[in-house]
Amino acid sequence: MLQPGLARAVPMGILGFIGGALLALVIRMLQGLDPAGSVGAAFVLGAFISSGVFVWGMGGFDPRMSVHGEHAEEEHAVVKAAPPQEPAPTSILGAFTWQVTFWTILCVLIIAVFAFLPAGPHIRNVHPGQGDVSGVGFVALGGIYQPIREFLQTATSLELLPKMSDELASLQVSYLILFIVFVAITMISLFLFGALFAGAVSYFIQGKKNPDSTSIAWRVLIFIFGVAAPLLTIPLLVSSREVPMAVVVPVFLLPPLLLLIAYRRPIWAILLLIGLALPVLVPTVKVTNIASVMFAVIGVGILAFIFNVLHHFLAERSWKIAAGIVLSIAVIGVLVYTVGLTRDDFWEMLFSVLAVIFSLLLILPVPYLKLIIPASMWAKFAAIKWMTLIPDVAGWLAEVLRTGLPSFLGQK
Repeated sequence: MLQPGLARAVPMGILGFIGGALLALVIRMLQGLDPAGSVGAAFVLGAFISSGVFVWGMGGFDPRMSVHGEHAEEEHAVVKAAPPQEPAPTSILGAFTWQVTFWTILCVLIIAVFAFLPAGPHIRNVHPGQGDVSGVGFVALGGIYQPIREFLQTATSLELLPKMSDELASLQVSYLILFIVFVAITMISLFLFGALFAGAVSYFIQGKKNPDSTSIAWRVLIFIFGVAAPLLTIPLLVSSREVPMAVVVPVFLLPPLLLLIAYRRPIWAILLLIGLALPVLVPTVKVTNIASVMFAVIGVGILAFIFNVLHHFLAERSWKIAAGIVLSIAVIGVLVYTVGLTRDDFWEMLFSVLAVIFSLLLILPVPYLKLIIPASMWAKFAAIKWMTLIPDVAGWLAEVLRTGLPSFLGQK
């Protein structure tokens, strides 16, 4: 059985110390204290949080690690009698990630010992009195943030990152802290890509064993290849940021088309005809801010993916409460952000809002959509027989032309 230990406790203790130091910095900045980056406050709060997190990482709050007490022998006998359980894939991935992190930290510490030895195996290229070969330097936070901001702005021609305030930009950050953050980001990235790769392999193996019971994430595939990829590449391909309406008209046509299929009301047919006439009425549409809007939608998609994973671990009621609050705030936020960003041009705003709504319907979890969409509307749309969709719609349209249109014109 995979159990916690030093392999998890040491990295968690380091991360807890960094988190405590950052918390002290944030508290002092909110209080307006000068200097905000007090070393004493960071050490005190970081030490307290690091101690608690280290104990938790060691498994101090895990019943599996408790082998003491008056009923220890009975529990040990029960454990021996119980059949061995295979560890979950997430437990295996997490355990190996912590082990890789622990051995990486240990190797770095061994290298640091050799580097900091007074007569160690290193080259001294600093003149006496002009520097310290074992010292850790500092850099202004703005010196790191600004090059990243300029690179993204040059690559995408968009201001994806806001300008940092002068007070925050002048904050001094240790290179040691930056190195630790870099290692943490590297380990988290390895964990995420390992989980993604393992999930994909497991999905394909399951599909190979039982193709009929393996579902396809068609909603996500449509969003990636049908919405996100085209809308993110348009600003890079079109320097004027104006595209013909004929290129983006599917965004105006899909909502009334889907509603016409589901409810078969004349109003949706009228809106569909208006959408077909848009390339003549409005020749071009601005897409100045569409990439920024899509990045915001992708952020909501990441939240949706997290809640899809949490749905397997949380109770149904707890999941509904958490998803209802967090995802609703995210959805409202991205809609307000879209309107505020594109309000100067009506057609760009309408196009962006429709693209956002269509994207959200594709990436939000189905249980959450059932929370926000009326049950009658959901049941009507879900009852569509997709295999016979085209013949049914054609028959309905023929019936409208044969009986509905003459009745509308006053003919019997």
